[in-house]
Amino acid sequence: MLKGGRGKRDRGTSWLGIAAAAILWTLGLAGHAAALTPIPVQDDQDRVEITNLGEAYEGRGDSLQVETAAGQDGVSGRMTVRASVPGTSPNWMVFALTNKTDKSLERLLTADRYSVVGSGTVWPDLDARRIESVTPSVGFVPERIKNDKADVFRLTLEPGQTITYVAELAGEHFARLYLWKPIDYEIKSRDRQLFNGAMLGLTGLLAIFLTAIFAANHKLIFPAAALVSWTVLSYLCVDFGFFHKLFNLRPEDNAVYRAAGEAAVASSFVIFLSTFLRLGLWHGMVRMMIGVWMVAQLTLIAVAVIDPRLAATFARLSFLMIGGVGGLFTIFLAFKGQDRALSLVPTWLLLLVWIFATGMTLSGRMSGDIVVSSLIAGLVLVVILMGFTVTQFAFRSSDAAYAGAPTELQGRSLALAASGSTVWEWNIRRDEIKVSPEVEIALSLMPGELSTKVDEFLRHVHPTDKERFRVMMMSAQERSGVRIRTDFRLRHSDNSWRWFELEAASVPNSDGRTLRCVGLLRDVSDMKRAHERLLHDAVHCSLTGLPNRELFMDRLKCVVVRAKTDSGIRPAVIFIDLDKFKSINSSFGLVRGDSLLLTVARRLQRHLGPHDTVARVGGDQFAMLFVGEREARNLPALAERVRRSLRAPIPLANQEVILTGSIGIAAWDENQSADGDLLKDAELAMYRAKRSGADRIEVFDAAMRRDREPNIAAELGKAVEKGQLKVLYQPIVYLPTKELAGFEAFVRWEHPKLGLVNPASIVDEANEPDAMVKASAYLLLRAAKDAARWLAELPRPERPLFVTVNISSPQIFKPESIQEIRHILGRNIVPPGTLRLEIAENLVMSNPEQAIEVLKVLRGSGAELALDEFGTGYSSLAYLNRFPFDTIKVCRGLVRSSGTASGAAIMRSMVALAHELSKTVVAEGVERADEATFLRSIGCEYAQGYHFGEPIPERAVAQLLKMVRRSERKMQPRGFFRPKFKSAAKKVVEKAARPAAAIAKSVGAEQKSLTSPSQASTRTAALPAGSVVRHRHKPDPKILANGSTQGSGAPAMLSKKHSDALRDAVKASGPALPPAAAPTLPLELLQSMERRPAPPQGARPPANGHAGSVAPQFRTVEQEAAAQRQAIVAPLSDALARATGSDPTTGRPAALRPPANGMSPVPPPEPPLRLNETPPPPPVIASPAQQPDFSTLPPSIAASLARLAGNAPVKEESSADNTSRTEQKIASKG
Repeated sequence: MLKGGRGKRDRGTSWLGIAAAAILWTLGLAGHAAALTPIPVQDDQDRVEITNLGEAYEGRGDSLQVETAAGQDGVSGRMTVRASVPGTSPNWMVFALTNKTDKSLERLLTADRYSVVGSGTVWPDLDARRIESVTPSVGFVPERIKNDKADVFRLTLEPGQTITYVAELAGEHFARLYLWKPIDYEIKSRDRQLFNGAMLGLTGLLAIFLTAIFAANHKLIFPAAALVSWTVLSYLCVDFGFFHKLFNLRPEDNAVYRAAGEAAVASSFVIFLSTFLRLGLWHGMVRMMIGVWMVAQLTLIAVAVIDPRLAATFARLSFLMIGGVGGLFTIFLAFKGQDRALSLVPTWLLLLVWIFATGMTLSGRMSGDIVVSSLIAGLVLVVILMGFTVTQFAFRSSDAAYAGAPTELQGRSLALAASGSTVWEWNIRRDEIKVSPEVEIALSLMPGELSTKVDEFLRHVHPTDKERFRVMMMSAQERSGVRIRTDFRLRHSDNSWRWFELEAASVPNSDGRTLRCVGLLRDVSDMKRAHERLLHDAVHCSLTGLPNRELFMDRLKCVVVRAKTDSGIRPAVIFIDLDKFKSINSSFGLVRGDSLLLTVARRLQRHLGPHDTVARVGGDQFAMLFVGEREARNLPALAERVRRSLRAPIPLANQEVILTGSIGIAAWDENQSADGDLLKDAELAMYRAKRSGADRIEVFDAAMRRDREPNIAAELGKAVEKGQLKVLYQPIVYLPTKELAGFEAFVRWEHPKLGLVNPASIVDEANEPDAMVKASAYLLLRAAKDAARWLAELPRPERPLFVTVNISSPQIFKPESIQEIRHILGRNIVPPGTLRLEIAENLVMSNPEQAIEVLKVLRGSGAELALDEFGTGYSSLAYLNRFPFDTIKVCRGLVRSSGTASGAAIMRSMVALAHELSKTVVAEGVERADEATFLRSIGCEYAQGYHFGEPIPERAVAQLLKMVRRSERKMQPRGFFRPKFKSAAKKVVEKAARPAAAIAKSVGAEQKSLTSPSQASTRTAALPAGSVVRHRHKPDPKILANGSTQGSGAPAMLSKKHSDALRDAVKASGPALPPAAAPTLPLELLQSMERRPAPPQGARPPANGHAGSVAPQFRTVEQEAAAQRQAIVAPLSDALARATGSDPTTGRPAALRPPANGMSPVPPPEPPLRLNETPPPPPVIASPAQQPDFSTLPPSIAASLARLAGNAPVKEESSADNTSRTEQKIASKG
């Protein structure tokens, strides 16, 4: 048993020993290294690279245990080395050196703090200490030699000695370690310093030269190139180790200086590229991108102070972008022929090669001292070549544009070349003409073909111009100091002719004789063609090419003059008007309508003789002038042939269209006093035929002249002097905010016999142009003066009032009309943009090219332009984009048709098109609330029509503006947070809410009692039609149960701003309002009103059209919100009714009173009844004893108060009457 127990104890002891040995081996595994192979050191070795011969250790902790190399006795030991700074876990390099010589050897262990080889592009390895310490296995610790560019340690080996060294590395990467012979390392350092000095000298001299030359030649390319040289010089100073010595800085911060230097070099290259190639003159986007790029490069210099490696990363990557983008710009501009780009091509190719080599070196694929030196030399060579390119380009003598400040002669030569003119010279003594080669190139002639004798030169001149040119030269030869200015045609090689303009002057000799003439020759063919085209368009129809009315009248005048002296000439005129052509236009469209007009024009031309003329004198009217028809009896037969040719079917859109025309015939009978009377007689006969029926012919009879209207034009000219013209203004509303935006001015003539009429409707503008021009000028001047007063009355700096004036007259294209309008606009009566000129669409489309020029002139005079009646003419979208209109005015027909699906789609498209063209939209003829709602929903900015107000005189406009101004003043905030009237409104609401129950009960009783007209006539309406009284109390449950109350439709409710304006107007004029709606009237005015007798009962039914008046209606909040959503408020209609000064006896404006002679005046536009509108809630009843008498007040105020009081009678009209009244308004507005 003892033996067995001893065996067990022995086995346990052995297992413990094995476990302990395993634990010790595991602990020593991390810091233990195998024995090294020593590196033999010979006396003749200059340099040995230790990096590949030693052993590298990474991530072994703070201590390293290695086995030393065996010495001569074959015995190796162990050594343990600890890190200089605990916790850093540095990298280690272990190597052993053996001295097999018989003498002591001294070597230097070196590691460069920065090497471009293998430093990397992204997150590069910059300047840093590489060796922290070197620990030998035996002997003394190696001495560190002070050096700013490398870590250097002195090693000493005794003869036959083998020493193991452990180098603690400082950086993340393994540095390249070299063992140098001291004398060889010193020689290598001196050679490197000599090379560095040479590179610094070349770069410094170039930088100084480029900087100094800028003082002599002030071109930006010199400072840009100098900036590149200075930045490269600073980088070389950092790389050579001179930078911190120059400025006494710490060498440990060399990484910051290197990163900043690289960023500065990259920035300078970007600045030079942009300056030299003038990239700042390119498109704005390119200019912005170049600017951002420069700022980003300059920002990297500041980033280098914070994170050098990050700044160096972006700087090195930016060199790739600089090389690529700069190369693309250089090649592109070189292909474009730019001299700067061509001269920069060699420099940029060398830069691309340098960038490629640098990238290969940074990645470690190229190494060696020769590679590093080549990169430095290459960078300096790029800078030198760049300076040479800049200097050669700037001082190139053949390039006068960039060789400094040009001389006077060079400047004149540049100006001559830029003007497109060439030199023409005539040597009188030799009788020779010389021209510049550019003329021969333009005519495709052989060089020198035009530089010849005068007779040879004249062979190329047009035969019509040849004799005139010869006489001009003879005149210049005989006189001294003569100036030649003429134009002539030269033959092109293709036998066409080109116009040239010559301006020359004689060069006198010392004795005063003219021996030579020198001048400029310029090709003006395009200008001549444009002038001829304008002349043709001025007197011809742009669609059919036929003469227009102007040319027709000119030819008629010439024929009449000849007929007065030659009895064999008997001119005759046939006037043709196509029947119902507007309906054909509407059915088939404008394009097909134009094709029909072209067909009609061609058919009419078939009936002409060699001396006859057919002209288009109107939209669907033609006139034919016959000279050869001597007998008047042949004219009806000729007219019959014309009628039959018109009736011939015309194939159009897979169907046949038959046109008919009303024809009038007039022959010259020596009784016409004016030249245009013959055309007027034919037109009178045509209208007589049209009244008799379509497709008829009528011959003019002298009796028809008695049916002609009196000479209205002469009376209109006198009406301007007598002050019989009256200007009315219709308000224009800004739909988004329902504010008063401006007015449109209309001129009306207070004719002593015809009453208030529109001059354009009774004056033949084509035959009497001067009268309408005077009326238009009067309207424009009067509108400007009125607008100036309004701007002073209602100043709005952000949104001033504007006035639109319609000048749609064919005479606007005449120079005198344009000058008159410019003269009025040039008086600066109102600020620019306040006056807006409206021009009809069919007028500008009659001659688009001329209209564009005229419109540009008018717009340049300070007026905004509006295209009137858009959608009724022959608009082309291409011309619409070329016309300089600011506003598009949609015609009333399209607004009225917006109630249908197709009409609404057309309106949406037109508004969207106008907005895409950056134009505002004005809708005219708005007469219903639903039309205003629709226009506002589709984004239409402005609207006008009788829904917002009828045309009113200037005095009423002034009253309206005063009310609006007072209302706006009240709405301005007082104090810090709230308006002035807020507390008063609260009191009124609280006061109205107290008797809620009593009022709710009285509503039903008053509705039952006040139902007869007799009872209703005894009470005066204190609120205007369309007002709503809302008491904040619970309404009658019975009324709520029925769902609606009598008169609870959606009335036109005033916005708060304009309701305040109405209250102020009522306060100023004197009628009583309910306590909840108006303040108390002045005591004196109330007493004067009470003393006046009440007006007779039954003088006028209530304004709301009901048989009787009822108590105010009450609606719930939900009903009120629904009413506000369903209808757009008509904020100005009632205010304008108060401001127009209506006649209390007739209910119509005062301007509509019948004339004294008893003749019925032409009625002006009247507001139609609003469709689908329920009557507004009845007003509050006032007692008959308190009805005021307004006879002592001014007429305008009395009319306003009468309408407020509800005394003006209103006639009930049927829907048919409404339609007729609407048509009258449309006809009168034109």
